[in-house]
Amino acid sequence: DLQGEIEAHTDIYHNLDENGQKILRSLEGSDDAVLLQRRLDNMNFKWSELRKKSLNIRSHLEASSDQWKRLHLSLQELLVWLQLKDDELSRQAPIGGDVPAVQKQNDVHRAFKRELKTKEPVIMSTLETVRIFLTEQPLEGLEKLYQEPRELPPEEKAQNVTRLLRKQAEEVNTEWEKLNLHSADWQRKIDEALERLQELQEATDELELKLRQAEVIKGSWQPVGDLLIDSLQDHLEKVK
Repeated sequence: DLQGEIEAHTDIYHNLDENGQKILRSLEGSDDAVLLQRRLDNMNFKWSELRKKSLNIRSHLEASSDQWKRLHLSLQELLVWLQLKDDELSRQAPIGGDVPAVQKQNDVHRAFKRELKTKEPVIMSTLETVRIFLTEQPLEGLEKLYQEPRELPPEEKAQNVTRLLRKQAEEVNTEWEKLNLHSADWQRKIDEALERLQELQEATDELELKLRQAEVIKGSWQPVGDLLIDSLQDHLEKVK
């Protein structure tokens, strides 16, 4: 219930954080900026501590009931989630062809990064729990958790459990790092495209203004037949 309530407030928290950062940029260098920064830091710290406590409580509760199987399942679920998120990120490409399209991609990716930020404590907590489990669990305890279809020496059973959990944990850590690098690379491409497209848009607007001005001048020209012969050279120079 507590975790459900926290999740229900996640969007509110992220909106407050983002709006606060925007206001900070507009207040840069002022006393109000210092005060707001202090309040944002305090909010972020408390939010982080609350999530950590919730995850720690959950970890301790799960540890009381077949921890190895739960860790194994948690790592599997994280690997599936990481693969789904990487596929989702790949589908956001390619870069759009105009400012509105790229801006929409930027908004979609910002929401995606918020998902990663929300998931990070879960991943880190799971990996830390696995690390502690593998460090503290005695071999004779491990062999009871792992059931082989054939009889194996206790030492080999324990090694199988340790090897499987360690392998899964390493895969989760590797895929998490790859996903974050993929996300950062995609954000860089979006930022570069936005910058170039905005420059192009400004150049296009400037050109359009100059074209309108030229059309006004052209519209003011008198028909050639109405021009005096003595003024033809002057008009010719102006046209050139």
